[in-house]
Amino acid sequence: MSDILIALRAELRGIFADRQVRLIILVALVIYALIYPYPYRAELLRDVPVVLVDLDRSTISADLARRVNASEAVMLSHDAPDMITATRLVQERRAYGALVIPEGFERALLRGSQSPVALYADASYFLMYQRVMQGAAVPLRQMGAEVEMGRLIAQGTAPDVALAQVSPAVQVEVPLFNPAAGYATYVLPAAFVLILQQTMLMGLALVATRRGQGLGHPVWRVLGRMGAWVALYALLLPVYLIVLPALYGLPNLGNVPAVLMLGLPFVLATGLLAQCVAALFKRGEVVQVVLLAVGLPFFFLSGFAWPVEAIPAHLNWIAQIIPSTAAIDGLVRVSQMGATLPDIGHRLWHLWGLVGAFATVAVSLEVMAHPSTVAGHQTR
Repeated sequence: MSDILIALRAELRGIFADRQVRLIILVALVIYALIYPYPYRAELLRDVPVVLVDLDRSTISADLARRVNASEAVMLSHDAPDMITATRLVQERRAYGALVIPEGFERALLRGSQSPVALYADASYFLMYQRVMQGAAVPLRQMGAEVEMGRLIAQGTAPDVALAQVSPAVQVEVPLFNPAAGYATYVLPAAFVLILQQTMLMGLALVATRRGQGLGHPVWRVLGRMGAWVALYALLLPVYLIVLPALYGLPNLGNVPAVLMLGLPFVLATGLLAQCVAALFKRGEVVQVVLLAVGLPFFFLSGFAWPVEAIPAHLNWIAQIIPSTAAIDGLVRVSQMGATLPDIGHRLWHLWGLVGAFATVAVSLEVMAHPSTVAGHQTR
């Protein structure tokens, strides 16, 4: 037990006495907490600038432009005389789309003919593209339905029958687990887990590369370090996974015990993975470069930036070795979908399996690096 306490104190001393480690584990977390969520505070993009090219200049075309401009998604920021001007505005990033109403638009509608309206959107900005398409599509569909309904009524069709013919099925959208259908609600819970993992990997791996031989059997040393991580992240983990989501108004259907039950093996697995990385690469500067390089792959393999079903099988298998993969899935299920502990049992076993595997590797590498401590402990 004394060997465990010695290792625990030594690990905490290594974390708090090293300025670089403090910056990574403590200061970086504070900076991320304040800066990272800020761009997503509005949840949805609103008033995306779009160029209007009205070649008809009629009453109906003006009504269509008014409806599109009333959408919360887009804003008709420029009224261009032709497509050349509209194209230049989009290329200059002063607008992200163009709505082109053709000449003869009103005449065609009054005649009962179709009159296609062109909508161009900058697909190089995916979120902008999506909002432009959404913002213009709804008013276009509504106007088309109203024109068709008016034509049927003029032909003697009863209004209710005309409505049924124009819109036989009513679409009711219910965004489950993300009521605002917002980007922050989608991305921030997973991002918080990834930030915790990345800062923990870099900080604890750096501590490991600067650590001396230590006393006691490798098993007790590893257990002592694990105790130090739990003591430290018992304060940091609830802030990131419970307090910050509440401050930013993210939906939370889960319970605190379930989140903490997920957090414990996640912290241990991440800390042990950091020990393995440090033992393999040994030098602090090399470890930092390696962990910086794998940060983005960890992001894409986590299953929220790109669907798990679309990730190649061999890459998905690799992703299961990363603690954040199981932690993100379990946390989202608990906090946003209201899952209970039995519902995420497979993720808990997954994380504890990683703890066992990484602990075995970490102890083995410790024995290989310092065989004299094992021999000395056996002699005693």
